[in-house]
Amino acid sequence: TSARLHTHGKGDWRYGRVEVCAKLPAHARGLWPAIWLLPSEPRYGEWPRSGEIDICEHVGWQPRGQLHASVHTQRYNHRAQSQVRASTVVASAHDRFHVYALEWRHDGLRVFVDNVCFGVYEKERGAGPDEWPCDDRFDLLLNIAVGGSWGGLHGVDEAAFPASMEVAYVRVFEEARGEADPE
Repeated sequence: TSARLHTHGKGDWRYGRVEVCAKLPAHARGLWPAIWLLPSEPRYGEWPRSGEIDICEHVGWQPRGQLHASVHTQRYNHRAQSQVRASTVVASAHDRFHVYALEWRHDGLRVFVDNVCFGVYEKERGAGPDEWPCDDRFDLLLNIAVGGSWGGLHGVDEAAFPASMEVAYVRVFEEARGEADPE
């Protein structure tokens, strides 16, 4: 089964920095660990209208340590084959703790591993919620999916179990309200 921890109803944020120090589960086909955010109140409608921010995903059938960060919106999402995704390789992601971080501002998102930026998504000039639904508050989710549309594309290796994602800490530094958005 899959497992998920989330902050819905316990904490949500808008702008700032999110850091998760974690060691991903062993590299195995069918496992799909992720560190991500979803809107607390999907005011623009169901997924992907209200957005999704993926800080770190690893798909077990892909090469060891291949990590992805993605942004899903109404205009940019995998169903429309237009999502915004950045990738990097951290070979030791399954063996050592690394800090996965998101810097979230009113005008863009930047994703890091160990303070090295590997993904940028900038708010387009004149963008509305179809391109940028990221001005609302979002919840944080940590999970290991087993199977699924992407993670299970090539089946699940039963030898992968038990599997765990170890988390040393989660830190959120929210910008003071009113200071981050000059509009």
